[in-house]
Amino acid sequence: MMKILTATSKVMLVCLLLLSSLFFPISQTAAKQDMKSTIDTYIENFLEEHHIPGASVAIVHENDLFYSNSWGVTGESKEKVTTQTPFTIGSISKSLTGLAIMRLIDEETIHLEDPIKKYLPWFTLKDQQATSQITIKHLLTHTSGISTYSGLSISDKESKESDAIQKNVKSLSNVKLTATPGEKYQYSNANFLILGALIEEVTHQTYSKYMEQQVFLPLNMKNAAADHHSAYKKGYLAGYQSWLGIPRKSSITYDTSGAPYGYIAASVEDMAEYIQFLSQHDHNQFLTDPNMHLYISSHVQTDENRYYGLGLRITNLDLGGKMIWHSGSTPDSRAELFAIPETGWGGVILTNKNHILEEAALIHLRNGIIDILNGEKPADIPKSPPYTQIVVMGIIGLLFVLFATLLVQIQSKKIHKRKAWRIFGIVLLILSISMIPSLIYRVGTPWHTLKVFAADIAFLTILMVILLALNGILSIYHSVKR
Repeated sequence: MMKILTATSKVMLVCLLLLSSLFFPISQTAAKQDMKSTIDTYIENFLEEHHIPGASVAIVHENDLFYSNSWGVTGESKEKVTTQTPFTIGSISKSLTGLAIMRLIDEETIHLEDPIKKYLPWFTLKDQQATSQITIKHLLTHTSGISTYSGLSISDKESKESDAIQKNVKSLSNVKLTATPGEKYQYSNANFLILGALIEEVTHQTYSKYMEQQVFLPLNMKNAAADHHSAYKKGYLAGYQSWLGIPRKSSITYDTSGAPYGYIAASVEDMAEYIQFLSQHDHNQFLTDPNMHLYISSHVQTDENRYYGLGLRITNLDLGGKMIWHSGSTPDSRAELFAIPETGWGGVILTNKNHILEEAALIHLRNGIIDILNGEKPADIPKSPPYTQIVVMGIIGLLFVLFATLLVQIQSKKIHKRKAWRIFGIVLLILSISMIPSLIYRVGTPWHTLKVFAADIAFLTILMVILLALNGILSIYHSVKR
């Protein structure tokens, strides 16, 4: 009797296993669909909350494209965004320039520890001796001694000429280093601008042509471009600048000289191919294993758990493992890219609206998507009300009331406390003169950068300066009028 029960149990167990094997693929597929649906809803709520006109997102698992979707419109003609629509990817461009440099190192055309002047003898900064100490690795890791401010001062030039990169590098000749080469990390666009010129010098090609032939085509990045003409030819259209959170069509054009550090244009399909390259184990088709390992490794510590590599950022995760990533911004686009080798997940988010005070929001979206991929509940979508702009508008309102009050008093010819009005007027004039220089100093950013990355704040600041000056002049006039 016991043997019969045992045999029956075995038969039932086999039947259960067969049934579960039939239903398991169905349940697994359903789980994937639920995950994709959750991601869709999360992204759509984010785009609506932040008034983003157009976006594309792709997610890769292992070597497969797990998710891809696009929303909204772009360009003056409001063309529908697709997964093949090129966006400027901002500083994610640095990782691709870094990859191009690693390819040249792989071919032994250049070497990581070589001084940059070995290949660019005409390149110089204000301190010529210090310039000769800057190596290719210093530039890749942002330890050249060139400051963030100096990098921003040569950014977003909207250049179209084929020799724009070399011309822009030559404009650095009066730049003074703020640290000895190798001394400390200072994130600077100038570093990768110089690397762009290096690529042109040793390959005898434009940066754009080299990237097209040696990086984009091998990685199957069909919509990618690295110069003004090619970008627009492949479908790139300008995005939107944010004014009080509302998208306004951008007048900023593609900057050829900015391609090495921030103006490469690419679609999510292109970036998904790049993420697969970062995630795959056999890299011999593009880079030898030692150089690939070097490319995705940490080189300089920038924070407690954060490092910079050779064009990529690396963060040590709380639960172990690491995330390879980079953010990107131009005046009218914002992007996030990540790859987590331990889980096999990677993704890219491309959006066509930007403001310097809204950039952190996309990091929250990236982290929320990662939470969903890990089976966790994503954080609530952050809001970003234009508090700074509202405060400035309030000050402008008060200055306008003061202006109207002064006009009324001058007309009524009722003048009291002449000396106090004179001092008050002088103070307002000093404030009007020092306002913009003080703002530049406080945020450590050139005025041109503020104008393109925070156009509404720049406009309101100019308006405030004008009202301060007018009120100062009226106050002094009010104090001397008989």
